[in-house]
Amino acid sequence: MPQQLDYINQGRGGTIVYTDDAGTFKLSFEFGGGDCVVIIFVPTPANWTKETNRSLGERKPVLSYIAEQCIRDQAPHCNFQLSDNWIEISR
Repeated sequence: MPQQLDYINQGRGGTIVYTDDAGTFKLSFEFGGGDCVVIIFVPTPANWTKETNRSLGERKPVLSYIAEQCIRDQAPHCNFQLSDNWIEISR
């Protein structure tokens, strides 16, 4: 199965469901303010494998895919910044 995202909106936030051949995991998000469109909360590198069932080497490519796909699906013309705890998508 190719990589896929599903979105569950719940008011000012919600859940992003990531699916690929290895399975599924969920990330919470909150809509931002000002130039920040959304913050997606991600497992830290220390917790990545335990919370996603994927290797640490997959972390950056998977999170980059999630950010880029969210921008394509929901926030065209935005950019993202990845940190240890979140992805920030902003104008």
